[in-house]
Amino acid sequence: MHPRTTAFSQRAECGLFFFLLILGCLSGAHSTAEVSSSQQVIPEVPSPNPVLEKAAQLLETGRTAEAMTLLKAGLAGSPEAKALTLLLVSAYLRDGNDLWALRTVLDYHERHPDDCEVLSWGAWLFLKQGSLEEVRDLLAPAGCWDAPPLAARRSLLLAFTEHHARDEKRVLNHLEAARGVESVFPEDRAAVSHLLARDPGYLAPLSGRLELVLGSTSNVFAGSPVDRAVVGAEPGSGLVQTGLWFRQVAPTGHRFRPAVELDIRSLGYTSTSGRDLSYLLVGGRPGVVLGWSPQALLAYRYEGLLLAGGDQYDSGPLWYFQAHRGEFEAAILSGVTMFGGAGHRGFRELGRTRTEVDGGLGGQLGLSPKVRTLGALTGRWHAAEITPYDLWGGSALLSAEVGLPKGWSARALTVLGLDRYPRSDGYFDVSEPTVARGDLLLKLGLSALSPQLADNLRLVTGYEFSQRFSTTAPYRYQDHRLLVKLQWSFSLDPWLPRPVSPEQHVALEYGLGSAAVQDRIQDLLRQDEAAQRSSSCVK
Repeated sequence: MHPRTTAFSQRAECGLFFFLLILGCLSGAHSTAEVSSSQQVIPEVPSPNPVLEKAAQLLETGRTAEAMTLLKAGLAGSPEAKALTLLLVSAYLRDGNDLWALRTVLDYHERHPDDCEVLSWGAWLFLKQGSLEEVRDLLAPAGCWDAPPLAARRSLLLAFTEHHARDEKRVLNHLEAARGVESVFPEDRAAVSHLLARDPGYLAPLSGRLELVLGSTSNVFAGSPVDRAVVGAEPGSGLVQTGLWFRQVAPTGHRFRPAVELDIRSLGYTSTSGRDLSYLLVGGRPGVVLGWSPQALLAYRYEGLLLAGGDQYDSGPLWYFQAHRGEFEAAILSGVTMFGGAGHRGFRELGRTRTEVDGGLGGQLGLSPKVRTLGALTGRWHAAEITPYDLWGGSALLSAEVGLPKGWSARALTVLGLDRYPRSDGYFDVSEPTVARGDLLLKLGLSALSPQLADNLRLVTGYEFSQRFSTTAPYRYQDHRLLVKLQWSFSLDPWLPRPVSPEQHVALEYGLGSAAVQDRIQDLLRQDEAAQRSSSCVK
């Protein structure tokens, strides 16, 4: 082996020791409510438990009117049955009859003034009407709120109240109180998680993304990390791509939260001509999150790329580059993030080894309420070991996603990248001794995103077109790709209170739904191969 490649290989192996292994995560316990048989039998009227079971089944199948008729008959024989009363209130709400729902709750409350569970339903109904003072009065401290599930519900309803009052600081205080209770109703646990996710300063303790991509490309050299030395054929190939991104953040603290990220991506070509260009990219980023809202991330990143093919010194696979960088992200405006980094990237081709500095701005643009638009502008500067690889450049990314019927959505993506090599006259193309290399990259993509196949599991099909214009012929290319992606995202908080379902518990439906994990601009930059090859700041 050549001595310079031996030294690089040793440095690459040393760099791998910076990875943090994620040993595991906690998972919340889940329990289900079981309905026991009734001890009291009312002549000619079903006992409360069978009525409860049958009415719940009717509501689940959308037969609301039949469920209300059955529940009223059950309450005629057992007027003090709380579970039947609350299920009737739930049926009224599904039927859009909030007035009778509130009247039913208040009538029961008059007879049972110390029942805080029923009181919480009344508070929610007043909250739906916007009557915030009535909600605060109903949730005033009382002995019946001491039980852990009800204490958490009181804090949750107060958080909803302050959210309507636009006092986000108090919202967070009440959510933290709900988060600190020992146990909670299952629907309240989901609502606490939903409200926390709305806070721009909240980072789920565990989050990640898994991706599997199958497709084809018309040009295996498009986006390749390896320089193409001569002009020649542009062979196509089938491809398989995988991606894993995982982040863990300390679940407590508003000023200082340790965090760690793991990023592993692979791209494999099925054709003989493209097999040597297949690669595995591994990265780790330990850091610390400062503040809550606004917040900033300071981190160290290690990154290494394992290339399948060899070179004139060794057969593959080979560690093609390694990087050690300091990076930051900072929320500067609502929905806008500033990010950047600097460090050293060592290549197996020592002449390409460089010092790099980069940064950018990105976030949600809010151009239309019906279209979710993300955009980013980035800039970069490289100082290489040999001056022809010195570079300055920039990129722009714009993504627009619009909802379609039946849960489908469509996304359009545009990427522009400009790179200049000011000291490269004649280096990259000896036939043009006075021409410095300059590249302009254009990428267009159109994707269809399916409804959720399961929790945060989606199928994405798309077409991508890329063209790089260059002043030097070997670096010009055009590429067409057809891709089918299976994406799964998750966002978990195992440190939320333990869910409990008391016997005959009737869930209070908040109507929040199960929102999908939304892409951030950092996620799109990380996933987009063309942007990665044009800007080290998004790696």
